[in-house]
Amino acid sequence: MLKFFKSNLFFFLLLATAVFSLYGKSINFDLTYHDDDSLILEKADFLSDFKNIPKLFLTSCYYSEDFQYYRPVLNLSFLLETSIFGLNTKVYHITNIILFILALYLMYIFLYKLKLNRTVLKVLILLISVHPILTSSAVWLPVRNDTLLSVFIFLSFICFIKYLEKNSTKNLLLYILFFTIALFTKETTLLMLFLYPVSVICFNYKLDKKEIYKNILIFVPILLIYFSLRTFSVQSVDIKYYFDNVFLCVDNIVTGVSTYLYNFFIPTHIPIMLYDINLAIGNIILDSFLLIFISILYYKKILNIKILFFSIFWFVTGLFSTFLLPDYVYLNHRLLISLPGILLISAYIIDKLITKDNKIIKYLLLLSIILFSYFFICSFNLQNKYRDKYEYWNNAYLSAPKYHGTNYWLAHLYMEQDIYSKAKDFLIKANEYGNNRYLSDLALIYYREGDMDKAEEFYNKSIEYGINKAQCYRNLSVIYLKRDDDINKAIEYAKLAVKQEPYDDKYKRYLLILENKSENVKKRNI
Repeated sequence: MLKFFKSNLFFFLLLATAVFSLYGKSINFDLTYHDDDSLILEKADFLSDFKNIPKLFLTSCYYSEDFQYYRPVLNLSFLLETSIFGLNTKVYHITNIILFILALYLMYIFLYKLKLNRTVLKVLILLISVHPILTSSAVWLPVRNDTLLSVFIFLSFICFIKYLEKNSTKNLLLYILFFTIALFTKETTLLMLFLYPVSVICFNYKLDKKEIYKNILIFVPILLIYFSLRTFSVQSVDIKYYFDNVFLCVDNIVTGVSTYLYNFFIPTHIPIMLYDINLAIGNIILDSFLLIFISILYYKKILNIKILFFSIFWFVTGLFSTFLLPDYVYLNHRLLISLPGILLISAYIIDKLITKDNKIIKYLLLLSIILFSYFFICSFNLQNKYRDKYEYWNNAYLSAPKYHGTNYWLAHLYMEQDIYSKAKDFLIKANEYGNNRYLSDLALIYYREGDMDKAEEFYNKSIEYGINKAQCYRNLSVIYLKRDDDINKAIEYAKLAVKQEPYDDKYKRYLLILENKSENVKKRNI
């Protein structure tokens, strides 16, 4: 690996220069308040202590039992930064850019290991590095999860190929180690497990029964440990939902894949997010063109059927879990892990065409320069949409006006300005689109308007729905203290809040203030 890196040092520096030149200004960006506030800002005290590292493996990535996302490696990365540098957004953004560069470089090594043309791959990776569809991967902090996943999956497959070629125990252990780290990074890794045997078949590698049993023997205990920790730490996945909504999932897969392909090949307008996607005529035309083009290449024997199968299988597998979400939102960064599927088939076709006719090289080079320039300019402007929460949520709303999340955050922006009538309008729409998940926010508006009874009613409704229970208990505690002067009931509800969010120090601090206040009252009464 070291020898390979030295021989490709110039390309690595060129790639790093291109990415930092493009995304360097994002180092000064603020938080978007879309997950980065929950993952970093609200948990700053917890993330500042190295002693909390074991706890990361015993809770969801949002530090609450109310979520199904088990991603300790993501939170570990934030903990390391916060513990060393404090709550410094510049550090988080620099790390995001570095990880993005590393993911792209490892993608190049992985594809090169599959015997693809090195020069063609370098050009394609440079184009990908500035492609506007991956802008969020470099500048939006929560996207680090997919970047980390890509880093460890690519490392795993690089070692896997070396293991297949050399049959060395060292590379066997390394590829499984990186797979395990990826597994604790994001759940998508479970589906990517199928890519290992598929790659053996598609690229004609040999693996005897003894080696297969050895792999299984190592994988089984790792998966058992993972599922045990996951079951203990987060909510279980409702498998019944997928059987009951199989047609919805299939529709999400078809429209989602088509939309990703369209925005990749025709990146004239890259939205921050999309919601309630439908197939447009442009998608259908592009899909038909790609299908015809690939059919012709296969008929002309330019395209190998195994390469085609592996490319499609990798692309769909990387995105598959995204489409199974009950409340599916299209986000661009999820394409990163699937890109080898597109690049593999593209590099293979280009290499075959060049072999048939060297004259097309100059035309491909000219096209690459034009595309690189266009992508660079588009991405340079697009990243401004992630500058802060105001830019982000206003642009998100323009892209997805029927998404409950965009309405919710616009409501909060108006609440910050004390424009409660506007905030209430957006929250009503957010609740309409989002199954009443923002009742606690409506309660907060009533509280600020002085209607304590209405606020109490909506907080209790939110608790019944099982949404934001910790926040609701805490705010009910405030109501009972302010309206009824009932310190005991206030403490009771503050304890319920701490029980819901045991790793969130703000609830513990609030409970401590109440308990101290109660003790002082008792002393005065004596």
